[in-house]
Amino acid sequence: MSQISVICNMNFSQVAFQELLNQRIPVFRIDDRVEEVKEFFEDGRFSHVAIYDDQRFLGNLSSYALYPLENDESLYSLIDELQSFWVGETAHWVSVFDQLLKSGADLIPVLDHSGLHKGYYLLEDIEAMFGQSTFIQEVGEVLIVSSNPSNFSISTIVQLIEMNQGGVGGLLMTTSNELVKEVAVKVHSENFTQILSELRRYDYHIDYAPVSDLYFEQLKERSDYLTNYLDL
Repeated sequence: MSQISVICNMNFSQVAFQELLNQRIPVFRIDDRVEEVKEFFEDGRFSHVAIYDDQRFLGNLSSYALYPLENDESLYSLIDELQSFWVGETAHWVSVFDQLLKSGADLIPVLDHSGLHKGYYLLEDIEAMFGQSTFIQEVGEVLIVSSNPSNFSISTIVQLIEMNQGGVGGLLMTTSNELVKEVAVKVHSENFTQILSELRRYDYHIDYAPVSDLYFEQLKERSDYLTNYLDL
């Protein structure tokens, strides 16, 4: 097994992550005045805020887009400037973090299955979960793997990844109890499908993968085929 640059320990669950949901930060309506939103951005804490038409999410407005406009104008003037990034309320923390980094924002709105606003996740809160860990700076995509404690082995996980032309940049233990152990692995590889297949062969569950998971796509195709067959 090659030298791994960082192995960090952390213990939180997806439920605990969802407790980071911030419901105190406001949203604005598309017919609100520019002056109201400028006041929100005055302290410089946030880069964006969510804009709605009644309860329908329209997008996120950057603080930089506001200042050429007069205070008494409505946000309708900026509808073409809205940026469409958000996450669902059941999104995995890795997906939320990834969306925040890609958007360049410091907060992201959370919508339920009906598209209703549930709150925000803040980048600073997610980074605080990692403490002094350098895991988030390591090269690679994040893969979340879990198994029962009797089967779980860090060295086995690393070996399986490296045997399939993958590299491991770091590991972060996210859950460890009597029922399950879960680890986030920074992986750099062009062969993720084979890595996922090999991990499953050794009874590891893939909780999150950065690529389309052919295993579940094939299961869905088979399920859809069976459903269609039974409906004939």
